[in-house]
Amino acid sequence: MIYQMRTSASWSDTLKARKEHLTALLKIVDIKPGKTTTVQTLTINLIKDEMSYVESKLKGRP
Repeated sequence: MIYQMRTSASWSDTLKARKEHLTALLKIVDIKPGKTTTVQTLTINLIKDEMSYVESKLKGRP
């Protein structure tokens, strides 16, 4: 089997694309004052946690 190796540049690009996607999702789930549901709150918290994780991975890359 032939395995394709990922370079650090492609991994960084993947993380950056993931971060942009999460940012777009966060805008879609936008909370209006006084109209928050539990599902919205949980979704936003999970998206923010995932964004923090991606940012930490990007900072760890040279």
